[in-house]
Amino acid sequence: MAASLEELRGLGARAGPRFVEPRRGMVKAMARRAKMSHLGAFQILPEHVVLSCLARVPREDHDAVADCSTGFRALMRSERFVKARRAEDITEETFVAVTRDCGLLALVSGRMWRRLAPMPPEMRIDLDSDIRFWGSGITVIGTELFIAGGVRSDGSCAVAVHDAVDDSWFSMQLPPSCPINFFALGCAGRLFGGAFKEHPYGTMAPAQNSILFWSWDANSQEWVELPSMPQSMGLSYRVYGDNLDSLITVAAEGEIFICDRYLSHFCVFDVLSETWRRVDIPLAARYLDQYSPSLFYHRGLVHVLRHRSPIPRRLGYGNDHMAYDTISEVWVSINGGLPRHTARGPKYVLGVVNHNGPDDYLMQLEKGERGASSCSVHFYVRRDNSFGHDVAAWKKPINLPIRYDAFDQVASVAMP
Repeated sequence: MAASLEELRGLGARAGPRFVEPRRGMVKAMARRAKMSHLGAFQILPEHVVLSCLARVPREDHDAVADCSTGFRALMRSERFVKARRAEDITEETFVAVTRDCGLLALVSGRMWRRLAPMPPEMRIDLDSDIRFWGSGITVIGTELFIAGGVRSDGSCAVAVHDAVDDSWFSMQLPPSCPINFFALGCAGRLFGGAFKEHPYGTMAPAQNSILFWSWDANSQEWVELPSMPQSMGLSYRVYGDNLDSLITVAAEGEIFICDRYLSHFCVFDVLSETWRRVDIPLAARYLDQYSPSLFYHRGLVHVLRHRSPIPRRLGYGNDHMAYDTISEVWVSINGGLPRHTARGPKYVLGVVNHNGPDDYLMQLEKGERGASSCSVHFYVRRDNSFGHDVAAWKKPINLPIRYDAFDQVASVAMP
């Protein structure tokens, strides 16, 4: 039996809405609006759809998209665009400078500096404190930057953490009964911490002091004690100058390398087996003319960098240095070097160069106009036929908006 007209209409309603082609006048109006709009044909799309599409554009192409029109520039520079990247869980490695007052400066799009949320006053520590290990208190795991060591204004100690996704700060407690000289390091996606073993008041620490070691358990939100460094491979515990800078650390894939400023040997901790081993440092890599060498890991090599030369040079990072090959377990000699404040990026190695002074941590007499003025970020690439790095001449250096003696360390952080 044939269905009636009312029944057919009921079936169509139950089947769902039908696509109705817009009238010809509406199509012309939409085309005219797209032609006159600063967003072009994107104007006919809802803004959240446009932002979702733009959020997937790599950061290095943001400027090119923003230069298309004033409409795209307004979107790419808006807070709505940053929120869209956060909503899509899109992050990219970003060069971040940590100032001495615990401020954070992020290099956005490879040319602009953006100040991140300031650390709350009650969490702030003195990054120039005598009890901190230079270069061993700031570390990064993914989107989180950790600042450890030092004492807050109320006398307490803790680890301050900045979350780049939310651009906010929170605090972590130190391990139970942890000495005040605490340092932190990220390796294989985990947070590790250590400190020199304390001795009873009035007794002298041994020439080779052991190091206590912990790891942070994200599930239980507690510190887990790990095997301490054996006393037989302990490191020197001495105070010189205006900082306790006896420890130098670096993370290399699944291992943590620790040494003292005298570069006698590496104490290497394997994060998987949780065991220690010793790696001797040759005499050629023990720089007697250095105030404090630094370690930098890149593509299987632990670089033992030197930043001061007996012969005055304007750019101290040109000094030759030694590096330990973690794959073949041999030492290699490298021509040239890198600045002390260096971080790895997705394409380049970025380092801060002091324009008027030593490319190194500055002593008190070197601070001020005499030792540091302006500085800039330079880009470096790994050589194709050797282990060293060269300046990327096609990349223009970027000036930092602060003086060289105003920041403490640099890092590479995954940011929206």
